[in-house]
Amino acid sequence: MPEGKAFTLSNAMSIFRVLLLGPIYLGLSQNTASGNLWALNFMLLAVLSDYFDGYLARKLQQESDWGRLLDPVADKICIFAVCLMLASPIRENPVPSWLLWVLVVREFIVVSGGYLIYRRKRVVVKSNIWGKSTSFVLALMLFSYMLQLQPAIIWLSWLNYNFLLWLSFSFIIVSTTSYGVRFYRAFFTSEGSIGSRVMKPDSAGQSTGSNRSEGKA
Repeated sequence: MPEGKAFTLSNAMSIFRVLLLGPIYLGLSQNTASGNLWALNFMLLAVLSDYFDGYLARKLQQESDWGRLLDPVADKICIFAVCLMLASPIRENPVPSWLLWVLVVREFIVVSGGYLIYRRKRVVVKSNIWGKSTSFVLALMLFSYMLQLQPAIIWLSWLNYNFLLWLSFSFIIVSTTSYGVRFYRAFFTSEGSIGSRVMKPDSAGQSTGSNRSEGKA
């Protein structure tokens, strides 16, 4: 099992982020402007909670393997669930269904690789910059699809939902490749640090193992 306190304020915020899917679904299922606005407010709240759970973990010194596990899992659940809602055929311009399959394949690779590394080396794999960037771009894409953004202003044209769709796909490919490289190095080489090693107490009651790497909880 991951080490460290499971019940902390930062971890509670990760769980809270998943619970926000309820009101988000209620808003999007109406398929109206007012329903979209309702869902938008809760999606923004989810984004803020994603920032503050990591900030509080560092500020309150609550970084733990549980946090490093819960935070990305909450992100994956929220992004896939909202993507699934916006792919509904009742939407005027639904998210393409092929993107859902791409996300499923990506998460299968990332989760399976992370699990195998944990079982073999007792290391909880941290999210890297590509993983976090992909989550951010996917969130932007979901916002744009929900609001059907097609800005006429040139310098805002990158907010167009079609552009963000393909940008998200590009980030998914790059981030999946980056995780694949990390998993390969973890299994077949001794290069670099990919996460935090779970520490076990020795006979004298002291913890053994490598120190946890700093990172988002």
